[in-house]
Amino acid sequence: MKFKLRGTNIIAIELLTDENSFNVEEIKKFILEKKQLLRGARFIISVENKTLKEEEVKELTDFLEGMEELTFCGLKTNLKENRELCIKLNVPCDLSSMELEKEKDRAETEEIKFVRKTLRSGDKITSTGDLVVMGDVNPGAEIEAGGNVYVLGNLRGTVKAGIGKTSGEVRALFFQAPRLELCGKELIFDRNEKYVNFRVKVKDGEIKLEPQNEKKGR
Repeated sequence: MKFKLRGTNIIAIELLTDENSFNVEEIKKFILEKKQLLRGARFIISVENKTLKEEEVKELTDFLEGMEELTFCGLKTNLKENRELCIKLNVPCDLSSMELEKEKDRAETEEIKFVRKTLRSGDKITSTGDLVVMGDVNPGAEIEAGGNVYVLGNLRGTVKAGIGKTSGEVRALFFQAPRLELCGKELIFDRNEKYVNFRVKVKDGEIKLEPQNEKKGR
């Protein structure tokens, strides 16, 4: 069984699978064969058009998290049910650009800005519409957006989103920031709070944090 490896925009290596090639034992065997190539890399497994079982995700993530050669950054999928399963199991799950486009109907004139790098301390990025960061947002970096903010990495900097709007959301694969502001409403977080598959949204004037994403002490 053959698999493909490719680089990604978040400085990682991605293993591509689909409904025909996905097999946990074969994936494990392939990774062990390529572990010298993967040494020191951030690693993502992409699963297209294949509905995953809970035991498959558990076995695969346990195996990958036990490998010292690489840093497992989670799964990437185009199926909603797979993302929901990952949230349940506290496994990071990437959002593809295609899935982000489905979040809402956008006016043709509304800006969608993609930032294909990690934001470091002192960096500031703004957008009149949605903003997608394909990397990390480090402490000291700032984001301001009139629309939603999506971070396909670790969000530890400052975010101000939904400026001038009454509804919106902020998502990140990993979150550990002291505060964020969404649609004029502020959330303050404790120093040790960490989240996986982080999502906060404002709708009908209420701000809501998905509680099942919390993961402390790691």
